[in-house]
Amino acid sequence: MPKASRSRGAPRRSQPAARRSNTPFILVGAAAVVVSAALAAIALSGPGEIAEPAAQVSIAGQPLPEYPGSAADPAVGQPMPTLSGVGLDGRQISIGPDDGPMAVVVLAHWCTHCQAELPRIVQFIQQGGVPGGVAVVGLSTGIDAVRPNYPPSAWFDREAWQQPTLIDDAGSRALGALGMSSFPGFVFVDGQGRVALRLTGEIGPEAFGAALASLAP
Repeated sequence: MPKASRSRGAPRRSQPAARRSNTPFILVGAAAVVVSAALAAIALSGPGEIAEPAAQVSIAGQPLPEYPGSAADPAVGQPMPTLSGVGLDGRQISIGPDDGPMAVVVLAHWCTHCQAELPRIVQFIQQGGVPGGVAVVGLSTGIDAVRPNYPPSAWFDREAWQQPTLIDDAGSRALGALGMSSFPGFVFVDGQGRVALRLTGEIGPEAFGAALASLAP
């Protein structure tokens, strides 16, 4: 807090009260700053939650072309870019062509279709549906503290999602590098690190399992 201006030099000994009178105002001002900061933290994180900002990500390699939907996918046969950053567990994580064969599951915590799809995928994994030698990883994207179901880590915990999951940055650069603009999204990568298939929407465990089976070594 800036100090009040004093243009008359040092206070005289005969006026100690003038020096002491500033103390309550300084304490009140400091308390107001602390209260304002606390209220701001509560507003961002919500009751009983800790704010979970988007993380930093780095991208190596060529981003995939935009997913066209029903048309022929130009990304098929192209190497997946390497996405690096922080995982849900707070550790460094990297997802790239050397990690195939795998499925990258793209999810946003506030997306109702993602909320419907995630428990079905978790059940499929828990029932042993993933073929040996094939990995399933996640990308948590679209992170927004003012949208429902925040923070995403709490949502993943509730749904018992235990797959390695990269946290996207505030600009959703990892999502963009996968050429995706909607979610849930799925990028299936073969053993050579090339895109075999991309899908969006609620595909269900049957289509998810079929795509994984096609990647099995």
